[in-house]
Amino acid sequence: MSEKLVTNRRTALKLLGTGAAILTAPYIIRPRPAWADNGILNVTTYDKFLPQEFIDKFQKDTGIEVRVRLTDDQGKQYNLLTAEGANPSTDIVTVAGHRYSQFIDSKLLQPLDTGRISNWKNLNSAYQDAPWARINGNLWGLPILAGYEGLARNVDYVKDAPSWEIMFDEQYKGQTSYIVSDFMTITMQYLGHDGDFVTYTDKPEEAQKATNEARDFLIKHKDMVRKYYDAGSEVQQMFINEDIYLAHSWSGPAAKLIIDGHPIKLSVPKEGTFGFCYTLNVVNNAPNAENAYKLLDAILANPEVGAAMTRQSGYSSTINGVGDLLNERERLASTLPQEEVDRIIFFSSVNRDMKNEMIDRATAEVKAA
Repeated sequence: MSEKLVTNRRTALKLLGTGAAILTAPYIIRPRPAWADNGILNVTTYDKFLPQEFIDKFQKDTGIEVRVRLTDDQGKQYNLLTAEGANPSTDIVTVAGHRYSQFIDSKLLQPLDTGRISNWKNLNSAYQDAPWARINGNLWGLPILAGYEGLARNVDYVKDAPSWEIMFDEQYKGQTSYIVSDFMTITMQYLGHDGDFVTYTDKPEEAQKATNEARDFLIKHKDMVRKYYDAGSEVQQMFINEDIYLAHSWSGPAAKLIIDGHPIKLSVPKEGTFGFCYTLNVVNNAPNAENAYKLLDAILANPEVGAAMTRQSGYSSTINGVGDLLNERERLASTLPQEEVDRIIFFSSVNRDMKNEMIDRATAEVKAA
């Protein structure tokens, strides 16, 4: 195993233990000139990440109007920022740690100046200088929510699931679901390969062979799947309707089902899985950068904000003290036994181009088979 993988495994979810109110209809960002407007802050983020109660208080306390634009895809954010160039229409974007290199190499983000965040100390120490967050000697964003890919199951029908092998068990034929591209990398891990492609740098033939094996394995077991899904809301609805009993799921959607009282259990099988962290990043040439730092500082000022984020999104907060604010069900949904935490490897930004190209092609071939 590479040093990068070992480091990521060790720093993996000291993480998943903590973080949320209700997000009402978002403001719509209109294209704006690049000059600053001291009373405005434009934020691009995911649904249910920033609680409206927090936004309302921030606006009242600072006089800054927060305009939220929702996104559902890292690629869409990247394409928009690239198209806008030196005149961005947003001040803060929400980037997953493993996508940093793409945004940084294109000079779309500015390094984070933690000296401008007086409440930085309230960030869990596991995130303050995490290896995945530091590139080219700089930190690039405020970690707000952590998650992982897990095996979700309806415990009324599936009592135990120690291995990803259960996703291919004939007794659950037609009762499983997954996002093909994401489960492809998990299948590679299950088959003994490197699903994050870190060890395949400069080894395209080895990477392609491993990818093809996972692709063929999923095609062979295609009859196990009731439906391939794309959005978290889809897998949630399938579990609620009892259309499926098993699924590969991001922790947020599954945890939200647990918080809401559904008989769902989320675990990390013995073969392991991948983790990630969402961060709020100040855009390069942000017209309202000063206001952006005020928002980042306000998020860390009170663990209630992190608790609201967790309740709302299902993902774990990075803020100290959040765990003490969660009830038993909320803690159950957002924490893992230590032995399962140890099986989580953070996605790396290394060799992403090769990974994306091979996984995207294999995904299309699975769907077409």
